Amino acid sequence: RFEQRRSLAAPKRIASRLAVADGAMAKGTPLLTPPMSSVKSHSRGEEDLAVYLPEPADAGPLAHVGSAGMFTAVSNVVLSVLGAGQLVLPYAMKELGLGVGLTALLLFTALSVHSLHTLTVYELHFTPNPKDCIESYAELVIRVLGTWGNRICALLLALYAWGGALSFMVIVKSELPVLVSLLGMEASGVNLLIADAVFIILPLCSLSDVSLLKKCAPMGCIAAIMVTVVVCCSTPWGVFSVASWEEEACQGPADVAGNVNAQGSAPLGQIRWWPSSFTGVAATLPLLSFALNSSWAYIPILCTLKEKSSRRTWTLINASNAVILANYVLLAFNGYAMFCDRTEANVLDSLEVSSSVWVLIARALVAVQLTLALPMRFFVARRTVGEQLGIGDSALGRAALAFALVASATVLAIMPLSLATVLGITSSVCASMIIYILPSLVDLMLHSKVPVPQSRVRLLGSCISLVVGSFILVAGTLANMLGIAPAAA
Repeated sequence: RFEQRRSLAAPKRIASRLAVADGAMAKGTPLLTPPMSSVKSHSRGEEDLAVYLPEPADAGPLAHVGSAGMFTAVSNVVLSVLGAGQLVLPYAMKELGLGVGLTALLLFTALSVHSLHTLTVYELHFTPNPKDCIESYAELVIRVLGTWGNRICALLLALYAWGGALSFMVIVKSELPVLVSLLGMEASGVNLLIADAVFIILPLCSLSDVSLLKKCAPMGCIAAIMVTVVVCCSTPWGVFSVASWEEEACQGPADVAGNVNAQGSAPLGQIRWWPSSFTGVAATLPLLSFALNSSWAYIPILCTLKEKSSRRTWTLINASNAVILANYVLLAFNGYAMFCDRTEANVLDSLEVSSSVWVLIARALVAVQLTLALPMRFFVARRTVGEQLGIGDSALGRAALAFALVASATVLAIMPLSLATVLGITSSVCASMIIYILPSLVDLMLHSKVPVPQSRVRLLGSCISLVVGSFILVAGTLANMLGIAPAAA
């Protein structure tokens, strides 16, 4: 049992680090994400499901549990999602077709709601005392799946952190030249990325503690909202005259609409409502999963909610997902309708034809925010890999492992990789497991063994979620790795 306790300690630590890393634009840090501490008990004598976690000597009520109101909790779920994943949504509409794309966005939001509801049901089952709390996604999975759940969570965490960092680097490579141009200088994206990695990212992620960077987390949400506002305001039809969008679609931003020389050719194709290939669908659906991944950050946010009644937990889940969906629909629709067949994997790259100062500011803000977020991502990957390999926390060990992770990501990022491909592979492997497969397995394995509210609708949702997750894991990974799906060069 002592060895079991030791083996289960790492996921509790690394899960909290992912919440820190998720202050990055792709997944923002919940403002009230609590520190990890041991759970004192689990429910109702289910010895066959017991996980014996080490208890602190001063075990007592957890002060942060039940400390947040509904507005704060909803805001934190939204913060945990809005980010870099939304930059590829207009591109996803291009590949899926506008009709199928918006429908898929709605269906994947429904699956995200199901995932959060399932996690809520079992979180409340294992902690019937309102003063107790399971404080991380990994801890809940380990209670159900045991040792192999521990290994899966550690692997997912390392891949998710490193893959997210690689996607950030691809974005930063295209946005840093915009930032330096505002300072009156010129430099290539590759050179700026290498300098960024050597002088900022590597030194910071080699530190033993990067908690000060958590203060930059709200910047990710600000940057995400600003991108949506800039895209919507750049359309020729404007924010308040959407009824005329079909007449002005595929003409680019308002300040260059109809200018053949600025666009290279006009119009920029036409609106497509259906996908052109099955493989394109397989490679693109994971992008929606990445953009909607709130499952990992949800458990610690739920812990902070006051009065976790069924009505209040449903309000938390539905309200936060409604805000996220509204933001994504606006960005995806307007971004794709502006550029149609020329929609880039990063919508900000499509907007580079615009001379609007707000576009430049948005791109510069994204570059700064992701530069500060990257050390946190690599920090999480370094600590997770180091624990699994038994590497100590010496300065030399930290530096060597950080160098290996940063260098490998930098080499890949300076290659002509599409942001859609990088996010597609990361999401196919990680988001499919985190959002769909693991919560469904928890529900299907436990619903008849523990006294939780029985719901045929929830079980049907778990079966559908398991099928969808398996499809994304297999088909999405293959389509993206083989380069079959059309991706922006």
